[in-house]
Amino acid sequence: MIFAQNASLKGTVKDSNGEPIIGATVYIPDQKVGTYTNEQGIYSFSKLPEGSITLRYTYLGYDTVFQTIELKNGKTSVLNINMKETAMDLATVEIIDEKVNQLEPNKVTLGLVKISSKDINMIPTLGTPDLAQYLQVVPGVVFTGDQGGQLYIRGGTPIQNMTYLDGAIIYQPFHSIGLFSVFDTDILRNVNVYSAGFSAEYGGRVSSVMDIETRNGDFNKFSGKFHTNPFTSGGILEGPLFKSNGQPAASFLISSRALHIDKTSKTLYSYVNDTIGLPFNFFDIYGKTTFGAGANSINLFGFYQTDNVNYGFPSNYNWKSYGGGTQFRFLPANSLMNISGNLAFSNYKTTLQAVTENFDRFSQIGGFNGSFNFGYIFNSVDEFNYGIQFLGFRTDFVFTNSLGLITSQENNNTEAAGYFKYKKVFRKKIELPNGEASYISRLVLEPSVRLHYYNDHSYISPEPRLKAKINLGKLGVNLATGMYSQNLVAATSDKDIVVLFQGFLSAPEAAANQRYKHNLQTGFHHLLGFEYQIADHFTAIIEGWYKGFQQVTNINRDKMFPADPNFITEKGWAYGADFVLKYQTKKIFAYATYGWAKVQRDDFKRIYFTVFDRRHTANLVFDYKLGDFTQQTIDGKQIKSIKFKESKWEFSTRWTLGSGFPFTQTQSMFEKLQFYSNGSQSNYTQQNGNLAFVLSDDYNGARLPYFHRLDISIKRRFSFKDKILLEINANAINAYNRQNIFYFDRIRYSRVDQLPIVPTTGVVISW
Repeated sequence: MIFAQNASLKGTVKDSNGEPIIGATVYIPDQKVGTYTNEQGIYSFSKLPEGSITLRYTYLGYDTVFQTIELKNGKTSVLNINMKETAMDLATVEIIDEKVNQLEPNKVTLGLVKISSKDINMIPTLGTPDLAQYLQVVPGVVFTGDQGGQLYIRGGTPIQNMTYLDGAIIYQPFHSIGLFSVFDTDILRNVNVYSAGFSAEYGGRVSSVMDIETRNGDFNKFSGKFHTNPFTSGGILEGPLFKSNGQPAASFLISSRALHIDKTSKTLYSYVNDTIGLPFNFFDIYGKTTFGAGANSINLFGFYQTDNVNYGFPSNYNWKSYGGGTQFRFLPANSLMNISGNLAFSNYKTTLQAVTENFDRFSQIGGFNGSFNFGYIFNSVDEFNYGIQFLGFRTDFVFTNSLGLITSQENNNTEAAGYFKYKKVFRKKIELPNGEASYISRLVLEPSVRLHYYNDHSYISPEPRLKAKINLGKLGVNLATGMYSQNLVAATSDKDIVVLFQGFLSAPEAAANQRYKHNLQTGFHHLLGFEYQIADHFTAIIEGWYKGFQQVTNINRDKMFPADPNFITEKGWAYGADFVLKYQTKKIFAYATYGWAKVQRDDFKRIYFTVFDRRHTANLVFDYKLGDFTQQTIDGKQIKSIKFKESKWEFSTRWTLGSGFPFTQTQSMFEKLQFYSNGSQSNYTQQNGNLAFVLSDDYNGARLPYFHRLDISIKRRFSFKDKILLEINANAINAYNRQNIFYFDRIRYSRVDQLPIVPTTGVVISW
């Protein structure tokens, strides 16, 4: 009965391994209504008629699925679908779906970059494809160096960037040799990088969020992967654990990776440093067990990571991190609600030990975090989400500066937050020539609000945020704005050029230049962007952004006397524009970016440019694939290999350009006495002095030379009985051996460069 449209339907669309398929089309031909699956693979319909209906599920590269279900008035039915990859060679099929929704008209993607393991593998590598190397071509990202450099996202410092791994907070996502993250590329499901303007489900940081989810282990068969090269070695094992009612019910995945360049560099790359080579090594291990490949699932995971830099002189540095937790997702029957959440813990401990001077540093942070999230989908595309989040952590910190003055802090903190987010899509229904219907989205509004409570400050931070999108045919206009806050403070100064020691502090109870009603770091974001589909497979994006940092607290690295404050308070601002051109087909990926930015701070004495203020940044990336693994059947049709989704040959290249970072010029040098512990009564004739400098009054007024580098990679893959895939790769970082300066060592009066040309070869075996 058409007039009795009171039935509802919801479900998930996943692949054969239980991974959500994002953006799959779910269409009901008889009703001429359709929708797309969201980030969790969930779809929903309301106000459907009672009776039997047939749904059609389609997604590029997967077999179309038709499913019939009986609906009842006043009831919400659940229909979960697992789609199988198509057997036909995609090269012989006219790909229509790639031309549709290329700009995601139902979503506000301003300030968001989505990264998959496939994307990461298209970037030339130093041994192993890695997220850290891909992030360096993301618009708005500045990386200061290969060895001890840090990642800055649209004017924010590392302490202002939040990183999640399966819901657990990761306090140190990058290793000391800056070309590697702590995440194995082959276990990544998706990486969402919110460079600015993120919605209210995220908080506790004032600049950016990187939300990383790992994939499930294989529910259907045992498989593995091993790789080795002069830099790293590692591997993955995965497979089913047990079945229930004849169906796979649980899976496992374990991966590990080690950097051993400290051993191989002395022989293979002795020209980098003929005395100690590259003194870096690390070890990462991750494990995950998943129960349930359908709509309801729960997983358990754990990780352990170490990092060591053995310079000897002037210092040695090491850290370790470990943690684990659980994530769950449920789709209750008889309700349009979906439920998800997590509970996790993590710990990070870092130490810097000076060999020649007394400035040892130690920092540890550890604690728990969790969340409960509830979501509804209305009218196929409108969404309402709300939830609660909580965390507790303890910080322990000891910092000794070059004058021997000690700053220390031990603190326990708890935080809690509640949020809600509503997305309303205004769309128009149109009839297609084949009698079916389609929808054109005209306007997307996404208001959200977050209330974040900081227990140690007895303060509730109200944080309203708004995102919106207007669709004008091939042109999309986006905007975003919002307020943000955080408790954590960096244990290193934003003024340091080389940063190995990454410590954490709670916001201090009192800081110098205190002009605020609380000691939290706060900020706001404003963004305006345009995206345009130039042609099929070819898009252009322009984004302008502004971040105001109303309160930035730093450790006082220039403390000279015991009575001097431990912290300083500053304010700052960052703004810029990013331009992106992207062309992508099955065989070709071409990507070009240009970014212009300005980042300044005001310490209430002067306004200065930060050490990571890079005015111009450009990237060119090109990847070409040739030769699929296919099998020939008796009737002559081409059948695509399901086992191997790779090409036989792959060539990729990347060229990066960056303007020079600011620095302060040296005017003169002198011997500086240690601090006077007894004030004017100190016997200065018995003091031992250190070499010190008189710096220019024009703080950070000079610029280092431009940086540019070419990386290239070529891969050849071989299949053995369609069961084993062997890849042999050859790579070169800094292929034309550009001497890019990292910093100038004032003590030794010598220039320190980033990596010279570094050729590598490697082997990858999958089965």
